[in-house]
Amino acid sequence: MSSYTLSDATRARWDREVAKYPYELRQSAVMAGLAIVQQEDGHVSRAAEEAIAAHLGMAAIAVHEVTTFYNMYNQQPVGKLKLNVCTNLPC
Repeated sequence: MSSYTLSDATRARWDREVAKYPYELRQSAVMAGLAIVQQEDGHVSRAAEEAIAAHLGMAAIAVHEVTTFYNMYNQQPVGKLKLNVCTNLPC
């Protein structure tokens, strides 16, 4: 398991998002946490998923399920541009 180091700025951003929810519903901030990491790192690594899970008090696999379900989260570094092809109605 790799470690993901949170910068003070990242932790402050996470804390602001988590504070929007009652303590028992803090897991609702998972998508915001993923978005913050991706904005800062360009992708969401497994180590970052584990850090988000620990911060929100949830299982790392639950965070990974969110990351893999939505195609807006990059699980690996991507190039300058990312092309998505939509093949279904909801998208």
